[in-house]
Amino acid sequence: MSIPPDQTIKLLQDLVKIESINPSLSPKGSGEQAVAEFLERFCKERNLPYEIQEVTDGRSNFLTWVPGQEPNKRILFIAHMDTVPIDKWETDSGEQKAGRIYGRGSCDTKGSLAAMLIALSTLGDRQPNATVVVAASIDEEYRKIGARAIAQSRTSYDAAVVGEPSRLELIVAHMGSVRWQIEVEGVPAHTSRPHLGVNAITGMAKIVLALDEYHRTLLSRPQHPLVGSPLLTVSLIEGGLELTTVPPACRIWVDRRLIPGERPQDAIQEVEDILESFRQGDHNIKVRSLLPALEDPPPASSESSKIAAVAAAACVDVAGTGKYIGARGGSDASQLSLVGIPCIVLGPGSPEQAHTNGEFIEIEQVAKAVEIYQKIMLTY
Repeated sequence: MSIPPDQTIKLLQDLVKIESINPSLSPKGSGEQAVAEFLERFCKERNLPYEIQEVTDGRSNFLTWVPGQEPNKRILFIAHMDTVPIDKWETDSGEQKAGRIYGRGSCDTKGSLAAMLIALSTLGDRQPNATVVVAASIDEEYRKIGARAIAQSRTSYDAAVVGEPSRLELIVAHMGSVRWQIEVEGVPAHTSRPHLGVNAITGMAKIVLALDEYHRTLLSRPQHPLVGSPLLTVSLIEGGLELTTVPPACRIWVDRRLIPGERPQDAIQEVEDILESFRQGDHNIKVRSLLPALEDPPPASSESSKIAAVAAAACVDVAGTGKYIGARGGSDASQLSLVGIPCIVLGPGSPEQAHTNGEFIEIEQVAKAVEIYQKIMLTY
């Protein structure tokens, strides 16, 4: 069944026009609630059942579904509503031009969400084998508490399709991450008498160089065949009080990317061993990790799962895609796989467009995603 693209385009434009910047990433972010309220109206107009699942104050997941022939069998389609902040926007939100839809979230991941919703809402009289649930999650861009709430709910799922830009190829393995802060404590003094103080920034500089060397050792470790080597990046730094004071404190953020099979606690311990070497001997640097960390364990590879096989067949049939690939970014699959749900990541759009100032998605890919998702819904 061919689905007219107009309703998909309209839905995607409506979603993109709703600002849903994650408030944990920017104090100016409105969060996801306006999107959830829009989806409530969308479902009411189409007589689709729905649930608003409050996760934290003023932020809720949204779920809608079509019952299947086998009541105890469920498949989850999930895409997140939140976006990262906008730096300097280059085009009108929701603008359609040259076969593309522009705007923050168009690619990451409102394109996937629109395609999932249209696929579900146009099933008509064709009842799927499994109950199909489409979830719009909160907070994927920060701590993934929306996906965690779904994973920990009383509803179980046999498989999940996670919407992220993959060019309609099949991501069956991706990296996880663990992120935390490291603090060096110094002693303040006037910069005219620096010998009376302890410079926290100078101490941190030595640690940053050591972590950079550690990153090079990670690159030499055996690689995962689909996602490559583990990675470490010092991504943020702050320190000092003002220009004429020896800085009494300095902090960095560490982003450690995990390959399948690695555990967050082991990655933290490896860095702790480095820090311990600076606490001892001539260095005598007062340094500590600020925990707990933000943990997104890498999901187990789904190459041999039924959902991967079903999705691959749908991709080949509709778009000539379906190659099994890996990815270095994360997704809600990190939380879903913790409770044993086999997950694939599949969606329209290019990952290179995510988080950019001119973010866009190709309309043709979104239209094909609708057909692919619907085939999976009816076949699984």
